[in-house]
Amino acid sequence: MFPIDRRAVQNIWYPAPDVIPALCAALDDVPADTWNGCATLEELAEAMTPYLEAHGGRREDFVWSMERHFSEPYGPLPKATRTFFAGIPDMFLAHAADDDGVERIAGPRQYDGSADLPDDYREWLEKLFYAHGECMVPLFGEEAKDVGSMYEIIDEKIIRQAPNATGRLRFSNFANEELRHTFLFYELYSAYDPQLPHKIHQHELEVFRAYMEVKTDGTWLDYAIFNMLADRLGTYQAFEWVQSSYAPLAGVALKIVKDERGHCNMGYLNVRDFLESSDETGRAHVQKRLDEHFYPFHMAAFGGENSRNSEMWRRMGLKQHSNEKLRYAYHTEMQQVLDSLDLTAPDYDDAKTRGLEAAAALKKAAA
Repeated sequence: MFPIDRRAVQNIWYPAPDVIPALCAALDDVPADTWNGCATLEELAEAMTPYLEAHGGRREDFVWSMERHFSEPYGPLPKATRTFFAGIPDMFLAHAADDDGVERIAGPRQYDGSADLPDDYREWLEKLFYAHGECMVPLFGEEAKDVGSMYEIIDEKIIRQAPNATGRLRFSNFANEELRHTFLFYELYSAYDPQLPHKIHQHELEVFRAYMEVKTDGTWLDYAIFNMLADRLGTYQAFEWVQSSYAPLAGVALKIVKDERGHCNMGYLNVRDFLESSDETGRAHVQKRLDEHFYPFHMAAFGGENSRNSEMWRRMGLKQHSNEKLRYAYHTEMQQVLDSLDLTAPDYDDAKTRGLEAAAALKKAAA
């Protein structure tokens, strides 16, 4: 008996931002006895192949979609190995398993609320809250009327450019999940301090962040490239909090990471759709946008190699890995992602250097 009900899979897949309708259609066709008669995911993928082919679906898409939603810790399937998993596969963080020399003074989920926190711990916890924002809509009560998201206008413009129904469905699901993220962080911050959502929102309006300068050209394709890289960056950042010493943040992060995987997968699928219907000119354009614009900025977004904040957050158990280790894991994954699209990841050192220099120049200009 396969450990996951077929109907449950379909109910989860359709609302996902990386939904692939062909997979859902194949689920409609496969007999319950065939599904339930499989013991492993690979065995099920083999049984599903004729149903997938009948609807233009791909076996590999089926496997990673199952792993994304139902592998540990999100379901009963064994740990995933595919690039599209909901968290970060071990193979990308293997190089980061060594001791970084920072002594941890707090363990995973050690603190379960804002009361009785040590003063130095509270200081660095609040710095983390402000550094990562995630409170673009500060109100969810009566006061929230007529208050919109920073990205509302952009989202409306982008969804109107969707090339087909699948693209529109994906982006609609994406926007809904982003609003849920804001709500989850609003609840987290409000429980810590009822005024914190307002303070963080005001801070976000005033603070300079270099990665916010990673502008798209306003087209569907450029936004797809951005999602493929930016939301994968979000996965790496949020995954750091899954074992956070602050239990409320760890609980939210486990949900956020799963969603962020879907968002970067959405970008990947939209880029893949474009490349498969384009010629070499279109492929060259995507490669150029990666090389010259998106990739360097996202490499820089992990922060400096010797960041004092990163060191202290690790010491407090609020983060797990150094900026450099996360950056290299991200690059290792992106090499596989881009290779699957017959694209090439830029050189690590060159992209990092160009990104950090560009971010420093922007920060200086904004001062």
